[in-house]
Amino acid sequence: MSADLIIGIVFSLVGGLLFAIGLFLFIRIKMFLSKAQVAKGTVIEMVYHHSSEGGGGYSPVYQFRTISGQMITRQDSLSSNPPMFQVGQTIDVLYEPEKPQNARIKKFWSLYFVTILLCGMGFIFGGIGIVLLIFNLMDKMNL
Repeated sequence: MSADLIIGIVFSLVGGLLFAIGLFLFIRIKMFLSKAQVAKGTVIEMVYHHSSEGGGGYSPVYQFRTISGQMITRQDSLSSNPPMFQVGQTIDVLYEPEKPQNARIKKFWSLYFVTILLCGMGFIFGGIGIVLLIFNLMDKMNL
């Protein structure tokens, strides 16, 4: 087996796996959205996170009140630099009534960033793998 064939197979498999994980996360988000309630929240703090590359980003800590009156405080997992939010800013929050601690900010990137990243990487890796496999097949057929 040639190195090009092995690399093509590995890239295709990795790409397929990344795309499948992204698709799975997309389905989970859609299921979450079908059950989610919307509440108004307030950004109470912006937390700076250092990255290993020397930079960093700010993620919002926000509070909201559930329909049952419970006050929830949560830190968003997505960070950015410059910050996407300001302390005191009112935001829309999505949450499941039975699991309000798993709330998410109602913003496109907060919901879909990881899904888009994984599907995009899967598409690129898978595409490279398929191209390598096609070239390998054409080489074997002397085209």
